[in-house]
Amino acid sequence: MRRFVSVPILSLCVLLLTGCWDRVEVNDMAFIIAAGIDKISKEEIEVTVQVFIPNPAASAAEGGTGQGNVYTVSTKGTSMPDALSELQKKFPRYFSWSHAKAYFFGEELARSGMFDDFDFLFRDIQPREQANFFVCRGMARDLLEAQNDPNTYETLIKLAQKPLIQSATMHDIEEVLSGESGAFLLPVANRSKLISNQAKKTILTVEGMSVIKEGKLACFLSDEQQMGIRLFIHEDLGRNITLTEQEAGGKVVIKIITTDLHLHPLIENGIWKMNVQLDLEADVVQNSTELLLANGSDNMRKLEEPFDKKIKEILRETLQQLQHNQRADVLGFARAFHKKYPREWKQAKANWNAIFPTMDVQLDVKSKIQRPGISNFPFMTGQ
Repeated sequence: MRRFVSVPILSLCVLLLTGCWDRVEVNDMAFIIAAGIDKISKEEIEVTVQVFIPNPAASAAEGGTGQGNVYTVSTKGTSMPDALSELQKKFPRYFSWSHAKAYFFGEELARSGMFDDFDFLFRDIQPREQANFFVCRGMARDLLEAQNDPNTYETLIKLAQKPLIQSATMHDIEEVLSGESGAFLLPVANRSKLISNQAKKTILTVEGMSVIKEGKLACFLSDEQQMGIRLFIHEDLGRNITLTEQEAGGKVVIKIITTDLHLHPLIENGIWKMNVQLDLEADVVQNSTELLLANGSDNMRKLEEPFDKKIKEILRETLQQLQHNQRADVLGFARAFHKKYPREWKQAKANWNAIFPTMDVQLDVKSKIQRPGISNFPFMTGQ
């Protein structure tokens, strides 16, 4: 009797199992590895995607992985989902965004505003949060069409993640969009040529940083302004700064080893102020002057004063661009005030775009040159 009772129960359990009825086979998938968005008219955008089409049969036959082809395709539409919908109609495979590594925003689209595209990327396609965002000069389509090697994006992302560059992943953008100032930095991607096996090859590289305010490209930063950003933000620079000592008949090149920056916000009688304290440690990497440099010598100490002056000039130039020209706080000033004065910040945060440009910023820079290098012999003397 028990045997007859158990058979219907087992049959019912089998019917309740869902299985993999909604599975999409690899043969039916196209993996998007990069996407670019350009504005081509007032009402129309162009979306360019680079797609990897896997070939499981070839992979299995050769006992390896990663076999397939890379295609670059562009479509137009009134919005990003509209353009992708048109692209899907022409493509026999289903798009997968889970392998997307980079998103490129063309210059004209970035200047007109990227909020709509951010909203679509965050809301609908569920890409991985570690995908990187880039702004490019000119058209994003041109960058993607110049590439056919997916490994190029790995190199680009590693360049953006170096301490000298301010990288921006999808997770980072989500955080800053909900942050205090709403302004942030995006790395700038561009093409570069190199010679490989006596043949010219085009690769993607990071050429600098851009300022994004209220979802729009505000400006591209100059080399000196980028240096100021690095001094304001990063602790490990490994960057050479050249100081010229006219009296000694040459120049000294100093490499910054570490930086220690502290922001001290202050509100006095309703006036918002910021004191920036920057301490640096550096080593001498080149000396073409007549100065004899040795550990703890007076000549080493004399070099620190012009070095401090140079750093202040760089920081002032950066503040001029960010605070007065663009009125974009990418330095964390708003967060510093929010942490120290939460009550005052709650009342004033709506007026931050008016407070930040008029804020008095005091700079206190102190450098310490630690080592003169392996040799302290002044070569230009010929002795």
